[in-house]
Amino acid sequence: MSESNGTLSSRREFLFLYDIKMGNPNGDPDENRPRVLPDGTHYVTDVRLKRFVRDYIKSQGKDILVDTIEGKTTNLTGRVAAHLKEHNQKPCEGAELVKILLDAFIDARLFGSSFAFKKQDNWEPVAEPKTLTGAVQIQHGEVKHAAREVDIHGTSVFGSAEEKTQGTFTTYFGLRYALIAFHGVANQHSAKLSRMTDMDYDELLKAMWYGVRSAANTRTKRGQVPQVLLSVEYKAGEEFQFGRLSDYVKLSPRNGKVEPDWASPEDYTVDLSLLADRLSAQVSRIERLRYCLSPDVVVDPKPGSTEWTAKVACTAEDLALDQPAEEQGR
Repeated sequence: MSESNGTLSSRREFLFLYDIKMGNPNGDPDENRPRVLPDGTHYVTDVRLKRFVRDYIKSQGKDILVDTIEGKTTNLTGRVAAHLKEHNQKPCEGAELVKILLDAFIDARLFGSSFAFKKQDNWEPVAEPKTLTGAVQIQHGEVKHAAREVDIHGTSVFGSAEEKTQGTFTTYFGLRYALIAFHGVANQHSAKLSRMTDMDYDELLKAMWYGVRSAANTRTKRGQVPQVLLSVEYKAGEEFQFGRLSDYVKLSPRNGKVEPDWASPEDYTVDLSLLADRLSAQVSRIERLRYCLSPDVVVDPKPGSTEWTAKVACTAEDLALDQPAEEQGR
């Protein structure tokens, strides 16, 4: 399926749903409260999802461009200089430097970079191009229902001063429960410039699914679980995408609770009937669908089921990301 230069072979777009319970999916810059729009809709930035992806990729022993050096923050110049030194490569600039960075860092191939170098240690390289648009563009995520904000109180183990013998009170802000929907597009034309491949896209899907869960090692991000992942992969040469797959996801109550009182996937059904209708109308453009579903969530119609296939008559493959590695053939 790959083009001659080995980059992304066709347009892709994905829908990704994950939830959080008693946590903060994305704090604001001021009080670190969950981010909310004027109409009351809570949202999560694309930067947060990209951080999940980068952190997971790094945990697998792979290098990422947007990273620290030995746990310390640095600018782009310092990060690149450290990479060149580590790999015994001489300082360079222009198109040669950009090629080295794209070959080395999957996050640069996926998300691009401004390559805004600042002078450091008498080195200020000029990149060509100076700005590289990422092949993958991700829309801000939105909570798909009315969610209730909560203030979560606790105490610290250590006192606030040496003379105090008791811990201090702590508070962080979160959501009682929230199902968050993200949508993204991978563009094959931008991929030619960023050198993103089909394998990079597959790595992105895995990194989203596993990255959200593995980020639960922090206090405000624990309780996050991936629930639904759907990848729409178009035929080569198609210049089409829906653009906002998350708009076609509806939630239906199951237990008689009003939306702000929802506390788990047991309280709703993810209704994909509108999405199935939209996909069916464009099925001639689609090469295949790939999906992964958590056993905790009820999805109707369920991708891969007889009902789904009757509506969307194209290949649907289960990514089975939560199966043991030996069952996945890895």
